[in-house]
Amino acid sequence: MSTGISLRVFLLLCPCLSVQAAQVYRCQQADGSISYQQQACSGTGEQVETGDAQTAWAGLRPGEKALYENYRRRDRERLARRKAARKVARGKSSADVRVCFAKRQKLDDVNARLRRGYKAGQGEKLRRQRDNYEAYLRRFCP
Repeated sequence: MSTGISLRVFLLLCPCLSVQAAQVYRCQQADGSISYQQQACSGTGEQVETGDAQTAWAGLRPGEKALYENYRRRDRERLARRKAARKVARGKSSADVRVCFAKRQKLDDVNARLRRGYKAGQGEKLRRQRDNYEAYLRRFCP
């Protein structure tokens, strides 16, 4: 998502980028073929005017530069938060994963009993169990 925002900003700001001429040489080879290269020709050849090539962010106005830097900073912060969350998630032991799996299984069982039907005195107990399992999963399990 953050890459998408940076890309959108880039595409919006493309028309206002500054330009700089590039050096290209048109060279005629010994066999008569023509090639284009960045270095001057060793044999016969001439420099070709290519028009203008765009340089990255030289032409941005100060407000646009600030906006771009703000987006970049926000993207870096989001990436750092994601990395930190992954690091914390990796730090959990496999017992935590097994406990979460068991709680999800028990929640599925309770939901199945609620759908299937129950005796009059069991409804409140089953709903309380369901709420407790859901609260546990929200709080401790990813």
